[in-house]
Amino acid sequence: MEQTLPNALNVISYHRGMIGCVPELQELSRSRTIVTLAGIEDWTRNGTLTNDAFIAMQGRLQRHTKISLSSEDQQGKVCAGDELRIFSPAVNENSVCWAVLNCHDYTHADIIAALLKHQIEILVVVTYNTATRLYWEYAVSDIHRLFCYIVIVNVGELGGSGVFAPFRRIGRERNASIGAGGQVFATRGPSEIGATIELDLCELRRLRETFRNKGFEADYEAHEDIGPITAVVPSEHFMTTVDRQAGVPPVHAVRNIRTTWGAKKIRVAVAQLNSMAVQDYVETRYRIRNHENCKAFLEVLDLHLSSLKRRCKLLERMPSGAHLDMLVLPEVFVPRPYLKKLQRLCNELGTTAICGIDYPDGGEETNANECAILRPRKKPVYYRKITRSQYDAWRTPEAERMPLNRGDTLYRFVNADGHGFGVLICYDFSHFDLIHKINLQKRTEPLDALFVVAHNPFGILYRSCCIADAHRFYQYVIMSNVSTFGGSGVFAPQRTSGARQTIVEIGKGTEAIALAELDLRSLREARNADDNALHKGNFIRRPGLFQIRESPVSARRILEWRSGPS
Repeated sequence: MEQTLPNALNVISYHRGMIGCVPELQELSRSRTIVTLAGIEDWTRNGTLTNDAFIAMQGRLQRHTKISLSSEDQQGKVCAGDELRIFSPAVNENSVCWAVLNCHDYTHADIIAALLKHQIEILVVVTYNTATRLYWEYAVSDIHRLFCYIVIVNVGELGGSGVFAPFRRIGRERNASIGAGGQVFATRGPSEIGATIELDLCELRRLRETFRNKGFEADYEAHEDIGPITAVVPSEHFMTTVDRQAGVPPVHAVRNIRTTWGAKKIRVAVAQLNSMAVQDYVETRYRIRNHENCKAFLEVLDLHLSSLKRRCKLLERMPSGAHLDMLVLPEVFVPRPYLKKLQRLCNELGTTAICGIDYPDGGEETNANECAILRPRKKPVYYRKITRSQYDAWRTPEAERMPLNRGDTLYRFVNADGHGFGVLICYDFSHFDLIHKINLQKRTEPLDALFVVAHNPFGILYRSCCIADAHRFYQYVIMSNVSTFGGSGVFAPQRTSGARQTIVEIGKGTEAIALAELDLRSLREARNADDNALHKGNFIRRPGLFQIRESPVSARRILEWRSGPS
């Protein structure tokens, strides 16, 4: 502690003696800001227990009471808090906008949605938790969507502490690269360690300003004296696009479409296949059906789908009588004339196909990135992408980008009981508010599944987003990307024999159509189970959304402190 610099942010892991150190924490906080986990205590001495974090600054100490209670908290009759503290900049423009979450709070989707609105620069998570790898997946997802630093501090015997940044510098060479996670520091396994990490807020603010001013053409190079920076491209909350200033992507409506959706189990085919070349897209203005290479491309696609059809016919002979319920193909992948053949396949197999399609007929004024949802013997539904990435309607580096018609409606496909699935296209998935709306707007419970069609070089980053969302919304997340970039798979809040929460995954550079089963009945049972019952079995413990069904944070309960570390 003596070596800590003035005006620093110190995050200390839980120790049971911390509650007895309040005077010392207050005194130390005159030259620094201190955050630590205090644990469970009856502060009122009337039998009311709360689980608190200490936040000490400027000689004062405040308690942040845990909002989202874990099963252990509930067993111990702990009372939940209802205040989310956002530390906003004071008159001093160098002050930091930051927030603190207490362990299980980090699992609650409503809390993350609330944080996004405030565009915090640092999120501190103090925890006493064995789910360290899951929290890392959260962090990788959030540095992209919240575009901020994430600091996670766990106890030494469990490990899993880490610092994550939306950019990272490795070496001084111009081609220095970054892992998707931007993990600056981390501990694995039981270990006691003290680390001093510099969070370059000037660089974060410079990147935010650059993305707001220059958008897709943002300069990722930092000042020459500190070496090159590679940034994780943020959501449109921080990104000015060709046709829209940085801000919340507008959604006019969330539309429910009545459809047949299985009550027990669903068999899904996730396609990760080679797409046509980027140059083919550019030459045809994203109407790949007009390219001379399209015929050969469709012949290969025919072979893949014919093989899938034979597999499905063989499955029907099995005792389970399994058939194909869903087929997912990547973004901007299927030429529009091919939809007729896909529709016949859907009619024959009783399958719903979700497939990214090339741009509509007409000139550039008709440009649109759409996904077709084909159901057996029904008219197709077309979902139009709401956001615009740096790859949409791209012409050449030297020319201006083409116009793009965006959508303003999210689609949910639900049965008579309200169970169902949603669909997003690639960069839409970078926006937590869109995921929150499609799952929870005018609903008390998330959808069973979310399908994401992608054509995205950041497949590893999106894989972490899939794992994070699969738990926070306690649902299946299915992503189909092209083979060049990988990351396709089925992710769920389940214990699996392989990678965490991964039912099936297709490696980068691999062409395959993978089959997986979504156990919807067991998912719904787990959503309503006691957490103690989930210590055994396939499904992991539930997130905050299923501990407190109504949103624990409302606008009147968000307290803004006009002070903070500088």
